[in-house]
Amino acid sequence: MIVATGLATPTITNTQADASAEVRSPYATSESNTSGAQGEHRDARCYGVRVPVSVARVGKAHVYGELCQPRRGDKTSRIVQLLVPGSTYNHSYFDMPVRRSHYSYVARALDAGHSTFNIDRLATGRSTLPPSSLYTLDAGVQAIHQVITKLRAGDIGHRRFTRVVWVGHSLGSSMAWAEAQQYQDVDAFVLTGMSHVVRQERPSTGHGEEIPFEIKAKDDPKFRGTVSDPGYLTTNAGMRRFFYHEPNADPAVIEADERLKDLSTAADSTGPTLPPEQSPSRSIKVPTLIVVGDQDPYCTTGVCTPESMLAHERSYYSDTADLKAIVVSDSGHSVQLHKNAPRTNAAILQWIATVVS
Repeated sequence: MIVATGLATPTITNTQADASAEVRSPYATSESNTSGAQGEHRDARCYGVRVPVSVARVGKAHVYGELCQPRRGDKTSRIVQLLVPGSTYNHSYFDMPVRRSHYSYVARALDAGHSTFNIDRLATGRSTLPPSSLYTLDAGVQAIHQVITKLRAGDIGHRRFTRVVWVGHSLGSSMAWAEAQQYQDVDAFVLTGMSHVVRQERPSTGHGEEIPFEIKAKDDPKFRGTVSDPGYLTTNAGMRRFFYHEPNADPAVIEADERLKDLSTAADSTGPTLPPEQSPSRSIKVPTLIVVGDQDPYCTTGVCTPESMLAHERSYYSDTADLKAIVVSDSGHSVQLHKNAPRTNAAILQWIATVVS
């Protein structure tokens, strides 16, 4: 069950590279105007795009994304949802290749008539992997801002998008706070798997022993031989399960999550939670929806409800954000990869339709 408040009833490896040079990702593919998503979303036009950006310290780089536009209609397709995944995730988070009709947020958004631009953040996936010593969270935010500018200008997919909705997960949500503080160029925010609640739980073997959640990517079999920079990290073997409330998770999804896991850096840490009046999230002045699983460490202690989330979070946002909350029952951190994902996604899309249509 999804519990919501304030919502209408549903009606709808290159560590020695010059800082100014572009560093190719181990995922890099040849340039093409099509993407793997095209074969999975046959009722849409999908393109794999490398968006050129230039950011502080790193210099020239690119952000990879998959732009999907519904074939039918025109008005709603002028709205684009910018999908920003969390730490150690890439664009597969929002388009999980397991029962896409069930778990893919991209598929559900297309069904609702919305375009999506599903990205790999800078320093992940098929985007540029700069030397980790040069990458900063501000650089990642700056790169996304340039992507938004190009979406509005019609430089991606040859269509000018008049509305941009940021849909983030985890780190992809907290980066939205910083982006709003600096640029004010987004029309609405959907922030999943992130709040100002501080309730992190450490993984345990079950015998009272703590085990490292992350390891150096160069030591992980998946990245060995392709990522040699010791500043790039990834999750330790078997750790993806901690992103889930396992009684409500498909083992096939957790297995795919492990297989598709990506990178992080020390710069991905957002640091200590600031007092509400100093929080960058107070810069958000457009409609904002927070979505968390009731088993997520970012949900309030005790019985987590939309009311308890709003009571805690409202002071971290401006009044003009008109903050709303959804708490998804029986769900952990990766809220859109649980068995009740279709209802979660339908509720998010209903809210988006209400505030930006």
